[in-house]
Amino acid sequence: MMRKYHQFGKAINALMLVLLPLLFTGASCPAENRIGAAVSDAPSPRRITFGSRVILSTLWTPEDLMGKPEDKFVIRQGCRNPPQRAIPGNIHAPLSPDLQNSIRRVKPMDDKKVIALTFDLCESANEKSGYDADIVNYLRENHIKATFFAGGKWMRSHSEKTMQLMADPLFEVGNHSWSHANFRTIDSAIMDTQILWTQAQYELLWEVLRERAIAKQIDTSEMNNIPKTPLVFRFPYGACSPRALDKLKNYGLPAIQWDIVTGDPARGRSPEEIARVILQQIRPGAIIICHANGRGYGTADAMPLFVPKLRALGYDFLTVSELLIQGPAVSKKQCYELVPGDNLRYDRTIGVKQRDNH
Repeated sequence: MMRKYHQFGKAINALMLVLLPLLFTGASCPAENRIGAAVSDAPSPRRITFGSRVILSTLWTPEDLMGKPEDKFVIRQGCRNPPQRAIPGNIHAPLSPDLQNSIRRVKPMDDKKVIALTFDLCESANEKSGYDADIVNYLRENHIKATFFAGGKWMRSHSEKTMQLMADPLFEVGNHSWSHANFRTIDSAIMDTQILWTQAQYELLWEVLRERAIAKQIDTSEMNNIPKTPLVFRFPYGACSPRALDKLKNYGLPAIQWDIVTGDPARGRSPEEIARVILQQIRPGAIIICHANGRGYGTADAMPLFVPKLRALGYDFLTVSELLIQGPAVSKKQCYELVPGDNLRYDRTIGVKQRDNH
């Protein structure tokens, strides 16, 4: 799981320079934080760590971290500009065979009771989605590790929240594509932009964190505990293709699916239903999918209903990257929600508009 990085090739740089002006036009975006130079030194192999308590507590007050009720609102906001840097400074080495394909769960050694709670932070091209502070606050108050799969566009429109998540030792931030594209219907070039823009946007925010830490005279070694680039990826809509899986293999990003679906994007979903599904289907190595982008209906209220019960059963919460080193990954060559083919509906309702929306 400890993966080396190497510098990205000139061919992709050239490809992206051609594609950017052709693929992306539209409304301009709010000004971003000032960004320093690109990261030029490839990270060395190291243990898996996430966040720095020193950085988190120095840069933000408890009140800052609590968020506000209005953070949850989803609004229409067309913003299709690329990030300030479209090419990431670092890229992972290709995946080993055991981490290829669509990972649905893990089989922990000795059937150890470890699980991963994950939250998608989706944002499509024509909106600014939300941030569910109640979910994040509950995780922090109860010391629960979790992984947030954030869209690159979401990271940009919620830069402060993204950096708070990155700096928190409880959390891992993964790649959820740039603007929630359907990877079963988009072409190869758009796949590249959806993946790489998000990696680059994360790197830009990592650099802002570093600058702020330096300004506060924090030991720069604290930044070594925050990954310079996302380590894992989740396909929007849980939809992929062999070509998409091959892309992620070459970019060194494990494709993380799930085996427990809360169904929280459904407005009628009750907290009791969410808790019941999780408690009935839980097993060692499970990966649970929820949402924290203002569309996780009932999730915040469900957490007190299932988290204490899972802990009483002996379950420990890990980040996805931590879970992946607990035992062999259970993966499939197809991407689906619960059974093969159950998400093909998105190809009809979403796929036909991909060219306009991304």
